[in-house]
Amino acid sequence: MPENSTNSTNSSNPTLVEVFTNFFRAATRPAVTIIFAAVIAQVVIEGIAAPQWFLALASACILWWFGDRTVQHIQHSKLECWNIKDKKGGTNAQT
Repeated sequence: MPENSTNSTNSSNPTLVEVFTNFFRAATRPAVTIIFAAVIAQVVIEGIAAPQWFLALASACILWWFGDRTVQHIQHSKLECWNIKDKKGGTNAQT
């Protein structure tokens, strides 16, 4: 369980490397997604022959990123819901 305590400490006081990697990840994801989507659109509309490995990589990346953002959104929504219940005097029953 030491990993959880380290992560909570780092989230409140991130290092320069963590800030840079988060910025780099946030900047490259949209660009790479647009490139993948443009190539997939050309394959579908114009019928160009794209390598199977590229289509598999593009599909996997887009699905991974969509799933990651969905999970983060659900976790954020649950945390907000728990905080609202706590402020109203309810108990915070986390399991």
